[in-house]
Amino acid sequence: MPSLTAPEIAVLKKFPPRALPDLIAQRDVLLSYAAKYPVVVLVGFCSFYILMQTFAIPGTISLSLLAGAIYGAKHGLALVSVISTVGSSVCYCMSWLLGKSLVHAIWPEQLKSFAAEVKKRQNELLNYMIFLRVTPILPNTFINVASPIVGLPLQYFALGTFLGCLPNNFIAVTAGGRLGELKSLSDLYDAKMAVLGLAVGTIALVPIFYKRKHEYNLKAKSA
Repeated sequence: MPSLTAPEIAVLKKFPPRALPDLIAQRDVLLSYAAKYPVVVLVGFCSFYILMQTFAIPGTISLSLLAGAIYGAKHGLALVSVISTVGSSVCYCMSWLLGKSLVHAIWPEQLKSFAAEVKKRQNELLNYMIFLRVTPILPNTFINVASPIVGLPLQYFALGTFLGCLPNNFIAVTAGGRLGELKSLSDLYDAKMAVLGLAVGTIALVPIFYKRKHEYNLKAKSA
């Protein structure tokens, strides 16, 4: 792997960035590096993102912003959606193997409530997972580590995570593609981005509405 210069290392050491100039400087370093070593940057970026997502390390939002800045909105969204789902799924598997006693110790009451909700929704687990990811009802870290403990199957967890996280991923990646237009990090999520994110969130919830409508029609016919 080609080495970075001392100034470039100093810039990257400021991750996660606390100010817009730091984020732009990191983008510039990665863009320059990606132009010469695209595979190295892609593999390193994906590995770092999955590692942070797996262990719930703060900073994945900054990585999503950088994905949009480096790869553009379309490819950045596809990349972040896949690797964030992979990272969450690895966290799920680690919790299933090693985390049962820890989860019970940290979130005993929340775990009981979550288990009851999962048991009640056995016929619509995918819809429920999408709903949890789109809404801020439960923290993502809790969902990742508690889902295997309460018996939520991995296939529903992974697909629900992919679809339900699309709105947030879309907003972050799209904002990352327009860093040059911003004056501060507080400008990342303007009204336009909120509306676009809401639209993507609505699309992500379509399977829930469709299934509910189908069940209602069946009940109406049987009545």
